[in-house]
Amino acid sequence: METVFGISFEYKLIYVFAINDEAHKGLLKIGDTTIQSDASIDALFPNCKALNQAALSRIKQYTNTAGISIQLLHTELAVRLVRDKDGQQILKAFRDHDVHRVLENSGIPKKKLKNSTSREWFDVGLSTVLKAIEAVKKCQPNLSGIGTVTDFAPIVFRPEQEEAIKKTLKQFKTSSRMLWNAKMRFGKTLSALQVVRESGFAKTIIVTHRPVVDDGWYEDFQKIFYNIDDYTYGSKSHGATIEYLLNSGKKFVYFASIQDLRGSSTVGGKFDKNDIVFSLDWDLVIVDEAHEGTTTALGDEVIKNLVKEENDYDTKFLALSGTPFNILKEFDDNIYTWDYVMEQQHKAEWDELHFGDSNPYDGLPELKIYTYDLGKILTDKSYVELEDKAFNF
Repeated sequence: METVFGISFEYKLIYVFAINDEAHKGLLKIGDTTIQSDASIDALFPNCKALNQAALSRIKQYTNTAGISIQLLHTELAVRLVRDKDGQQILKAFRDHDVHRVLENSGIPKKKLKNSTSREWFDVGLSTVLKAIEAVKKCQPNLSGIGTVTDFAPIVFRPEQEEAIKKTLKQFKTSSRMLWNAKMRFGKTLSALQVVRESGFAKTIIVTHRPVVDDGWYEDFQKIFYNIDDYTYGSKSHGATIEYLLNSGKKFVYFASIQDLRGSSTVGGKFDKNDIVFSLDWDLVIVDEAHEGTTTALGDEVIKNLVKEENDYDTKFLALSGTPFNILKEFDDNIYTWDYVMEQQHKAEWDELHFGDSNPYDGLPELKIYTYDLGKILTDKSYVELEDKAFNF
């Protein structure tokens, strides 16, 4: 029996090209794409036929319809050696925006073009771009190699994340409550922490019915505040205690589970604990998975004692949920919504609206969404609707 095997490997590659017209004179575009190949990394050397074909295929996706003639100048695999947590060297892919960042850190900004949606062109020579690529591969922050190299680089937020952050910051100037009705993989954790960073809130608490996500919040905290010493993170599993945070003199983000908080006698629980948490005037309360555990009597009491809406302190409240149907009525119009249909639409339209710029949705796999019409089926006499047993959404 004959067996057919699929292609073995998928790699990222960097490409550099020019457009030979007046509007783009002296400018270069640095982009990236994916190549699927069963060849080894050594066989995919810079400017080889396979890499050039993959780059041209990607470039033609957004230049063919415009009738543009391009000149491909360089291709190479976008991989570099980095050390993992155990100190072992491993190969890791990098993106075009890593090269862009090195150029910008070196005083070479992106060039804005008239009558163009593209924002990722640089007035630079090929030799400089190659040096920038080499700097990325050496984990250097700029062309000179001078400066602190960290494990984290600034997060490049997608347009909808930037919109949610800006809308929330604006909302908090006139109101205190906001809901993000956003599906999984929106990036609610990173975006919410960016709200903290941009607002400068001194005391932020994150509460959730899922204490296991403390690890994720701690990891994302380091990604957002990687270059800021004024903030620290605390929880009963990671970072510092609430007492230490208060004595540190720094701004802080504290993580707590609703299960632990509702056990406190302050909110009707049986244990003498978390008194400091409830005594504080919090600047921001973030509730993760806000549809879970907050609508019960004890859960509601926890939130009321953290937000303290009845006193004069203006605590801001940000609820995060992918399925907030049971709490929508609590937020009026203070809601930012993002769903999978919107995500896939933005992914499909990106090239048309942002000529050649790196598609931030590339890493989000395609989704196929199906709907079912049960109307005709439920007219069958064998289906009987009973008040306490009817199925509903």
